[in-house]
Amino acid sequence: MKIGILGSGNMGRSLGLRWAENGHPLFFGSRDIDQAKSVADFVGNGAVGGTLEDAARFGDVLVHTARAVPLSEMISDVSLIHGKTVIDLNNRPIFDGLKFEPVTQSLTELLQADAPNTNVVKAFNMFAQELYEHDAATIASHDVSLFLAGNSREAKQQVAALASELGFTPVDAGPLENTRLVETMGDMIRYLIAGTKLGSTAALSVQVLPTSNTKRLGGRVDSKFAKHQSK
Repeated sequence: MKIGILGSGNMGRSLGLRWAENGHPLFFGSRDIDQAKSVADFVGNGAVGGTLEDAARFGDVLVHTARAVPLSEMISDVSLIHGKTVIDLNNRPIFDGLKFEPVTQSLTELLQADAPNTNVVKAFNMFAQELYEHDAATIASHDVSLFLAGNSREAKQQVAALASELGFTPVDAGPLENTRLVETMGDMIRYLIAGTKLGSTAALSVQVLPTSNTKRLGGRVDSKFAKHQSK
């Protein structure tokens, strides 16, 4: 799968390196072409660096790494990205005192509204760079969940396949509006990393227990409040 990385920062470099090691053709795009080429040289495995437009033209899947920057401001010819899958891995800034505001409109929703002819998927926003240092077997052994959300089923399947290669367990978190929930979970994991000192390799895992055959707690009964609300 041909992957274009829009940006040459820590997260794009780390993910790109892992995918390049798995044989995916990589193109790093940046406003600073020398920086993009430097990152590509570091990644190796045939990775190439150049302009943002070149990366957008190259990739079947694009990774958007510039927080809150619309695609229309990064790419002069937006027709280059029509029909393509765009992975949005961004979160909002962390304010002093670890104060996180409620997500009423996600960065992904803004990105999708700016580029309506693309298929934007929220994913990879819940991990610090250091977690990608682990190989796929190590990540898989910890059953690390990767939440993804977006309106295109096919795009989510593409992203899920790329995530699985790295050892993650993809969890479909629903349509585009649920990217607000995924960004909120991103804030939670960032709080756990920074606020409780769990460390930069902290991650979440969805565990599904088997259904119990007993009813010793009396089973689920509709509450009076629930009945009242349903009328």
